Amino acid sequence: MPLFDLFGLTPRRALVIAPHADDEVLGAGGLIGRASAGGWEIHVLYATISGYLSIVRGDVSQTDTRTAEVEAALKVLGVASYEALFLGETHHLRLDAVPQSDLIQFIEKWVAKLSPSLVVMPCRGHYHQDHRAVADACVAALRPAPDGRLPFVPMVLAYGHAAAGWGGSYYDFNPSVFVDITEVLEIKIQALRCYQSQICDSPHPRSLESVRNLSAAWGNFAGVTYAEPFECLRFAVL
Repeated sequence: MPLFDLFGLTPRRALVIAPHADDEVLGAGGLIGRASAGGWEIHVLYATISGYLSIVRGDVSQTDTRTAEVEAALKVLGVASYEALFLGETHHLRLDAVPQSDLIQFIEKWVAKLSPSLVVMPCRGHYHQDHRAVADACVAALRPAPDGRLPFVPMVLAYGHAAAGWGGSYYDFNPSVFVDITEVLEIKIQALRCYQSQICDSPHPRSLESVRNLSAAWGNFAGVTYAEPFECLRFAVL
């Protein structure tokens, strides 16, 4: 049975929200690959797409390079469209300084336009300030509002990160949904390879080896070879 068809979600349209370009692949690349292969229409929102100085890699990427990487990765995953709130370095690593209302309105705009039955967002338990800012905006934008000006999204899932649990309970990530990505792991890896400006050597969490190993570790929780974990923030049977 195709992904999520068991739940009878309609329309078969999903919105994936990412603070930065590559977060969508790291957190939910397998889910995106499975869903798009199963006939789902996938759209991705980025808070920012930007080049920047990498302390780990010791090089500088450019915004146009990062944009080309986005388009290549999303093509691999079968994504229908993407949109970015900010292009360039102005707000990169500074999303916590952006008014929450700006982030919320950006998300609300696309929820209203697409009426997705599934939204996949970053988890709130993250050490990175950009992720926390976008996650908080998602929670506000996706608030339950039946018969309101925004369409009600029946399923909301939050993806985690490689350092989940670091920093004490404030940064906890407590997944309760595990998506079997065994058959699409290589698609996720192929999409991640498109982000050549972001890939690091092992054992960095953005290395291909670490992504594969982490997927195997999460697979143990679901009794499968490879899996992606998600917190279920809402699952409404309508």
